Amino acid sequence: MLVAVSVDMEGASQLRNVRETFGCMPEYWQTGKPRLEADIVAACEGLLAGGASELVILDNHGGNTVNVSPESLPPGARLEAWHVYELPEHGVEAMFQVGYHARGGVDGFLSHTYMPGLRLRVGGELISESHVRAWAAGAPLLGIVGNDLHQQTLGSLAGTPYLVVQETLARDAMRPVFSDPQDGIDAIRSFAHECVRDATSVAAIAAPAGVTFEASMPNGRDVVDDMAGAGWARVGDVEFAVDVETWPDSRGPLAAAMSAAVAPFMPYWLTGFASADEADDADRKRVGQLVTIFDAWSAESSPQWYTEAADPFGAGVAERLAAP
Repeated sequence: MLVAVSVDMEGASQLRNVRETFGCMPEYWQTGKPRLEADIVAACEGLLAGGASELVILDNHGGNTVNVSPESLPPGARLEAWHVYELPEHGVEAMFQVGYHARGGVDGFLSHTYMPGLRLRVGGELISESHVRAWAAGAPLLGIVGNDLHQQTLGSLAGTPYLVVQETLARDAMRPVFSDPQDGIDAIRSFAHECVRDATSVAAIAAPAGVTFEASMPNGRDVVDDMAGAGWARVGDVEFAVDVETWPDSRGPLAAAMSAAVAPFMPYWLTGFASADEADDADRKRVGQLVTIFDAWSAESSPQWYTEAADPFGAGVAERLAAP
């Protein structure tokens, strides 16, 4: 069985703060990336021991270009840059998700939906990244490892086997379920083993068809033309909608919505670092601006759905960014 292991980061078992999730920051190299890779290795070991014949690791976290080093993976697992919408073409037979967080607007640890401020609905259901990727894979979703509030807000995916490895204390704080990191690693390995062992009884996720796909974002007024170019119709102050006949039809509109939502952050964005030394050479002013942006973002609650324009950075952040 070829299993795609979709990797995110904010739901890793021992992660502590937002700075561990961005490659331009020292905390990412010191603790964030190693903690994530430990979870991934455990999941891979469990899946392979449980009967998976081949694992493809999909690095779906945007905090750095490469968050999973190929050399960290066990034999039988390899890193691929396949897009989730292309997984059926590659013969993927199942998906397993590691490091997942709650959707934007839920007050879970570092919750978001792809980009700060972006909110998505399908057929009226508020959805997460787990939904989009599982539907795109067109295969059984064997299990999810991640945050407690993600499990509690899965909606149509609520029956998916789930291992909670972190408990939310606040938007910017969590408590590991397993105080001993090795206990967490062992739990992930055992959970993955059980999930793939039971794979034959898991049906493929039914992807939406003939539905209305909706998006909202605080900067929606500023991106109307960009959204319209991808087929979105403006249906509110900062709300958009597009009809999709099959889920693969959502790929272009989703990409446009992600680009539109992240646009205010792009002047400050830093990614693509291959090592801690390379990250140390990054523009210190821009790193400081990112710290300001994401420390504030991680601490602030936000709406589950935007109906009117808002400051995408949150109160006072723009002024701090403009300070010399």
